[in-house]
Amino acid sequence: MKFLPKEILESQVQGRNLTGQSFGDNLPQKPSLVVFLRHLGCIFCRETVEDLRVFSSEMAAFPSILFVYPESVREGEEFFSRFWPEAKAISNPNASFYEQINVHEGNLIELAGPEVWVSAVRALAKGNFYGVQGRHLLRMPGVFLVLKDRILWSHSYRHIGDEPDWSKIPGCTALPTDEYDPGILPA
Repeated sequence: MKFLPKEILESQVQGRNLTGQSFGDNLPQKPSLVVFLRHLGCIFCRETVEDLRVFSSEMAAFPSILFVYPESVREGEEFFSRFWPEAKAISNPNASFYEQINVHEGNLIELAGPEVWVSAVRALAKGNFYGVQGRHLLRMPGVFLVLKDRILWSHSYRHIGDEPDWSKIPGCTALPTDEYDPGILPA
């Protein structure tokens, strides 16, 4: 089993809607997703935030989400107030947390290969657009399901547009609606 580095957990943080002074203080006592975003102008960053906003409202057991972004607190305030005002997010302008958890910069194929262009069409079809490019253009994204200091699951991005299937996050279940019909009647 992998663990979040102690240096990350003990680091003092700033951001939006945070509940504590350190990174670890902002992780609940139950599984949560820690999502390392690319720069906030990235179309895939916007797609990820929007998709997670929708999934977290539609899935009963979807874990709480803590975003980490490589921009200033002010830039994060502007971004999240527009895309998800209730989101918890940590500013990490020097991208030190990214390096400590091995979310590195991408190569040419990961940043601009054919799969990226196909993914950009998908993101555009969902109504997402490119914004102002940030300082960390080469940074890859990262997603980790954590329980305090333990990493329970992670998604290894093949390229910057490789979005995980959020419905398959371990422990998630769909919230029943009127349209939900499991096709099974109780005994």
